[in-house]
Amino acid sequence: MGTTTPRTLREFADTLVRLGIATREQAAAGLAGHAELDIDLDEAYADPDELTSLLEDCGIGFQTPEKALGDLESGYEDLLLEAAACSGGTVVVDDVELVRDEDGEEHLHFRRNGRSIWHRTQHLSETTRYMDWYAVFDAIGDLVPGNDDPRAFYQLDEDSYDAWWLLLTPDQAQGLRDFGLSMPVELGNRVHDGLPAAEPETAAWYLEDDRLHADEESRRRLDAWLAPMEAALRRWRTDHLPDDFPFDHSPDSLTALERLVLDRFDGPAALEAAGADDFLEGAVRYFGETAVRNWPCRWTYRHSEDDSSVFANAPLISSNAPSGFSGGFSPDHVLRTLVAERVPHGLRARAAEAGEAVDDYRNVLRARTRGR
Repeated sequence: MGTTTPRTLREFADTLVRLGIATREQAAAGLAGHAELDIDLDEAYADPDELTSLLEDCGIGFQTPEKALGDLESGYEDLLLEAAACSGGTVVVDDVELVRDEDGEEHLHFRRNGRSIWHRTQHLSETTRYMDWYAVFDAIGDLVPGNDDPRAFYQLDEDSYDAWWLLLTPDQAQGLRDFGLSMPVELGNRVHDGLPAAEPETAAWYLEDDRLHADEESRRRLDAWLAPMEAALRRWRTDHLPDDFPFDHSPDSLTALERLVLDRFDGPAALEAAGADDFLEGAVRYFGETAVRNWPCRWTYRHSEDDSSVFANAPLISSNAPSGFSGGFSPDHVLRTLVAERVPHGLRARAAEAGEAVDDYRNVLRARTRGR
């Protein structure tokens, strides 16, 4: 509950108008719809979540239902279309489909302004009609307009089931918080409009798409990491590797790299004591380059002011597949985990997952083709 100050439906309607979220006509329609149900518009509610049903009669926002009203695919489609409509036409959704591959894995597909987007889904069963809430939240975030539009999607109610959502500016969201709504979830933009000019599904397409979505600092840091790659690896080989190290970027050479790392660092404390260690940086470079040369993946970089994620502010490896198929990893984090847990034979398996993600994507595309 966002506040203990009781609020009325009439006050909520006035607030929606004052903040520019609803027109006077929409607010009046909402109040009239509730009045027809003999609901007292001036009854004060201690829980402001009791007021958000007004949005339905106002004709604004959308609701995340606890269950799909029909089949699951239709449930996802209805939800995505309603969310996209909040943009006023700048975000258009089509081609919504729930695809099941030959292994029984399910993925939600839709297009946002012509761009295909995929999310892995898990369902208890088709008959229960419960949607995958992780996929729902991710998909809603994909529909935030972005570009020069400052709005984000906000969940108004405390409970996500049957919650109401609005597309709001930061000032509008703060106004509703001041009114008393908890606004527990905010989903900002992460999909940019426009498509790469390169041929779809090629390595060049994914590289171009990365730059389309990356901010200036991420692009700068990635370029700074890649530019000296060959020279840095030669120097690492000369300064740190034994003569018998198989420096051929083969998958088998990752086993030799594991032994070197484990011999050099007997635990996390030794790794921390080494500080900005040239050996570790070289190992990160060799591990990542070996992945890129043997599996369909690429280097990426994600700059962030928040250092809490292992995927922020470090060179990453991403699969040449939509992000919904995962497969990406942080070479630095994988090597640090190796030192901490001291379980060998993990580097090759982790790199191979990048290729497995692409295989999963191709399986889903084949299943989609067969279903048409």
